[in-house]
Amino acid sequence: MLCIHTLADASSAILVGWYMALIMVAVYAPWGWIVSSVLDKDARYFNLNQRRWNAIHMTCGVLGLAAFVLIPVPGINALSAVVVLLTPILVYWKIRNQQVPASQRFKLTSDGLKERMEARKRSKASRAALVHFTDAEDVKRNAPDREDPLFAIHMVAEDLIVPALEARASRMDILVTQKGSAITHTVDGISYKRDPVAPDQALAVVDYLKNLAGLDVSDRRRRQTGNFDMSGPGGRTLLHLTTAGSSNGLVTRIDFDIAKQLSKPFDGIGLLPSQLESLQAFEPQHDRHGIVLIGAPKGQGLTTTAYSLLNRHDAYTANIKTLERDVLLEIEGVDQVKWDASDPNVDFATNLQSMLRRDPDIVLVDVIQDADTAPVAAEPGMDGPLIYIQQRQSNIVDQIREWVKLVGDSNLKKATGPLRAVMNQRLIRALCPNCRQAYQPTPEQVKQLNLPAAKVTQLYRHSGKVQEKNRIENCPVCGGSGYLGQTGIFEVMIIDSEAKKLLAKGDLKAALAHARRNKMIYLQEAALSKVVSGETSIDEVLRVTAPSKKKTKASETSGTAA
Repeated sequence: MLCIHTLADASSAILVGWYMALIMVAVYAPWGWIVSSVLDKDARYFNLNQRRWNAIHMTCGVLGLAAFVLIPVPGINALSAVVVLLTPILVYWKIRNQQVPASQRFKLTSDGLKERMEARKRSKASRAALVHFTDAEDVKRNAPDREDPLFAIHMVAEDLIVPALEARASRMDILVTQKGSAITHTVDGISYKRDPVAPDQALAVVDYLKNLAGLDVSDRRRRQTGNFDMSGPGGRTLLHLTTAGSSNGLVTRIDFDIAKQLSKPFDGIGLLPSQLESLQAFEPQHDRHGIVLIGAPKGQGLTTTAYSLLNRHDAYTANIKTLERDVLLEIEGVDQVKWDASDPNVDFATNLQSMLRRDPDIVLVDVIQDADTAPVAAEPGMDGPLIYIQQRQSNIVDQIREWVKLVGDSNLKKATGPLRAVMNQRLIRALCPNCRQAYQPTPEQVKQLNLPAAKVTQLYRHSGKVQEKNRIENCPVCGGSGYLGQTGIFEVMIIDSEAKKLLAKGDLKAALAHARRNKMIYLQEAALSKVVSGETSIDEVLRVTAPSKKKTKASETSGTAA
């Protein structure tokens, strides 16, 4: 009898074991699918801290399993496990719906379920597509259907753009030649190579983007610019597209949210307090006359500085105009004119002359590329408006020489008479505040860099690493680079009456020496002041200001290079 009872109990235990195993499979199979296939992708798409939610779901999965094993009452243990598994899903649902657009919220109503089914159908048609575009006409373009030949092109475009945005890139460049393609994206002024794609694919992607930007797809020679939107991971992004053909091939540049990059206050571009004060002298109405030359090599923040200088003037009390080849930032109250290079009837000089005849108070002029425009700008002299002229020179000496050359070497007084100031700049990366590392420099380092020993007791270096519990990981803020964003470093030469006399005689060296006696700050000095304040590192200063092998004698004279 004892054996019979024992066998019966064993059989019952086995049946209960199989029964509970089936219940566990029935509970965990749909839970696993929801978490991995629905919630994980949803959190990634809407940038809702995917890693944290995955950790929460996995923790509750373990707790649910413990409920199955440790609670001895069948049914109660299954119900407890279901409650544990559903709780974070419902919490995610609530938090998610508070942060996403109303049209994309989870709903349980029949209309909501219908919308979800249609969305699932569209998602299935577009497979792994993460983004959709809104074209230049403000028409939303969903990802093409899987059967559409454009689907593969959309996916290549997405695979190029999305990682660039995730890396905090400000722009992407695509060069397409017959032999291949070269693709880079730029983060904090540093270009990073991307894996190339086949030339036919790269060309198809460029055409796809040109179509979205409202450009002429068939024209691959003329320079064209346009805008369109992209929505996907990280939210909405405005893309500014520039394409042009060259001897090297088809060159395409994509700027991400360019208006945000260019919209910086005058006191936020990196000018030191004394430099800000010297430039503010041109703000009062009685002193808004003459010419200010603002220069920088390509990619060093010239356009941002130009717009910032313009923005410090009140567009409602002053008549402000611009003449630009491409209007990258629309400024409220400013009359911005885009010069049409394709119009043979109106050249740049004629356009500027027409603008100056309307008696503006302040004018911003794009880079002057011909000898006809500079004399027009110089003609009003100190009786005309305040004119900001952009230049692509690498130092103040070259800026002044180029300006004199364009106006005419034979009349130095006409060229130098209207000058009020000459500025030159570079962009330098700012240290990431989350992972920068403090250290005490040696007396030799302080002396070598000509830093004030009494004031410099601590400097910072870039790291890119943070400690999470017992692990060293890449900094989540800067992505491991150690730097976050850029700031400007400037030389500002104020042209007073004495400097004008020296320049009119052609003595540029004496004019620079005079400016130096008036406490003009050299470029490297401006950079080192940001090292002392903890904004950047010595390594970054050396990268930006170290003399190149091709450094000219002129740049040595100006003191722009260390």
